[in-house]
Amino acid sequence: MVLWRKEPKGKAMSNWNKLRNKAISNRRFVVERTFGTLKRTYGLARSRYIGLEKVASEVNLEAIAYNLIRTANIYKELAINHGR
Repeated sequence: MVLWRKEPKGKAMSNWNKLRNKAISNRRFVVERTFGTLKRTYGLARSRYIGLEKVASEVNLEAIAYNLIRTANIYKELAINHGR
């Protein structure tokens, strides 16, 4: 797990740490947005099942559903932008 770095109160953050945090935040945004959508839209905050195998299957199915809907929306947007 990669953590952001911060300086103690009253001290300026070095340019290296600012660049490092920016790179981490760009990647983290993509991942957190996906998990937020899964939790909000597909109820991933709570599992309907008990047991690791059943919960893993549930998460996989919800991820497949998310990817199918996202793919359809991307194709729809491409068709609109290209006038098809």
